[in-house]
Amino acid sequence: VYAEFHKWLGRGEMLQPMWDLWKAGDRKGALTAIPNEVVDQLFVHGSAEKCRATIKKYFDNGVTTSSLAIVAFDPEVNFWQCVETLSPSAS
Repeated sequence: VYAEFHKWLGRGEMLQPMWDLWKAGDRKGALTAIPNEVVDQLFVHGSAEKCRATIKKYFDNGVTTSSLAIVAFDPEVNFWQCVETLSPSAS
Protein backbone atom coordinates (compact mmCIF):
# COMPACT_ATOMS: atom_id res chain seq x y z
CA VAL A 1 0.00 0.00 0.00
CA TYR A 2 2.80 2.41 0.91
CA ALA A 3 4.60 1.73 -2.37
CA GLU A 4 1.42 2.31 -4.35
CA PHE A 5 0.91 5.61 -2.54
CA HIS A 6 4.39 6.78 -3.51
CA LYS A 7 3.86 5.64 -7.09
CA TRP A 8 0.67 7.70 -7.14
CA LEU A 9 2.69 10.68 -5.85
CA GLY A 10 5.12 10.22 -8.75
CA ARG A 11 8.04 8.78 -6.78
CA GLY A 12 7.87 5.29 -8.28
CA GLU A 13 10.91 5.58 -10.51
CA MET A 14 13.01 7.14 -7.75
CA LEU A 15 12.03 4.52 -5.16
CA GLN A 16 12.05 1.40 -7.36
CA PRO A 17 15.70 0.53 -6.56
CA MET A 18 14.90 0.68 -2.84
CA TRP A 19 11.83 -1.55 -3.25
CA ASP A 20 13.82 -4.06 -5.33
CA LEU A 21 16.56 -4.31 -2.70
CA TRP A 22 13.99 -4.61 0.10
CA LYS A 23 12.19 -7.45 -1.69
CA ALA A 24 15.56 -9.17 -2.20
CA GLY A 25 16.14 -9.04 1.57
CA ASP A 26 18.87 -6.38 1.45
CA ARG A 27 17.50 -4.05 4.12
CA LYS A 28 20.69 -2.01 4.53
CA GLY A 29 21.06 -1.63 0.78
CA ALA A 30 17.43 -0.56 0.53
CA LEU A 31 17.93 2.17 3.10
CA THR A 32 21.00 3.52 1.33
CA ALA A 33 19.10 3.48 -1.98
CA ILE A 34 16.58 6.07 -0.78
CA PRO A 35 17.39 9.22 -2.77
CA ASN A 36 18.22 12.35 -0.77
CA GLU A 37 15.58 14.17 -2.81
CA VAL A 38 12.89 11.88 -1.41
CA VAL A 39 14.19 12.32 2.14
CA ASP A 40 14.03 16.10 1.65
CA GLN A 41 10.44 15.82 0.38
CA LEU A 42 9.29 13.70 3.31
CA PHE A 43 11.21 15.02 6.31
CA VAL A 44 12.15 18.36 7.81
CA HIS A 45 15.76 17.87 8.87
CA GLY A 46 18.98 19.74 9.45
CA SER A 47 19.97 22.61 11.68
CA ALA A 48 17.37 24.39 13.76
CA GLU A 49 17.56 27.35 11.39
CA LYS A 50 17.04 25.15 8.34
CA CYS A 51 14.13 23.32 10.01
CA ARG A 52 12.44 26.59 11.01
CA ALA A 53 12.84 27.93 7.46
CA THR A 54 11.32 24.77 5.98
CA ILE A 55 8.41 24.80 8.44
CA LYS A 56 7.86 28.49 7.65
CA LYS A 57 7.49 27.61 3.94
CA TYR A 58 4.62 25.28 4.82
CA PHE A 59 2.84 28.04 6.73
CA ASP A 60 3.58 30.57 3.99
CA ASN A 61 1.80 28.19 1.59
CA GLY A 62 -1.36 27.83 3.65
CA VAL A 63 -0.70 25.32 6.42
CA THR A 64 -2.38 26.56 9.60
CA THR A 65 -1.59 23.76 12.06
CA SER A 66 1.49 21.59 12.31
CA SER A 67 2.38 18.50 14.28
CA LEU A 68 6.06 17.72 14.58
CA ALA A 69 7.55 14.34 15.43
CA ILE A 70 11.04 15.14 16.64
CA VAL A 71 13.39 12.21 16.15
CA ALA A 72 16.96 12.65 17.34
CA PHE A 73 19.40 9.98 16.25
CA ASP A 74 22.07 11.43 18.52
CA PRO A 75 21.55 10.38 22.16
CA GLU A 76 23.18 13.63 23.26
CA VAL A 77 20.39 15.71 21.72
CA ASN A 78 17.94 17.04 24.30
CA PHE A 79 14.37 16.50 23.09
CA TRP A 80 12.90 19.44 25.01
CA GLN A 81 15.66 21.75 23.79
CA CYS A 82 14.66 20.78 20.23
CA VAL A 83 11.01 21.54 20.99
CA GLU A 84 11.95 24.95 22.40
CA THR A 85 14.34 25.72 19.53
CA LEU A 86 11.72 24.89 16.88
CA SER A 87 8.85 26.67 18.59
CA PRO A 88 7.34 29.70 16.83
CA SER A 89 8.48 31.92 19.69
CA ALA A 90 12.12 31.00 19.02
CA SER A 91 12.17 32.62 15.58
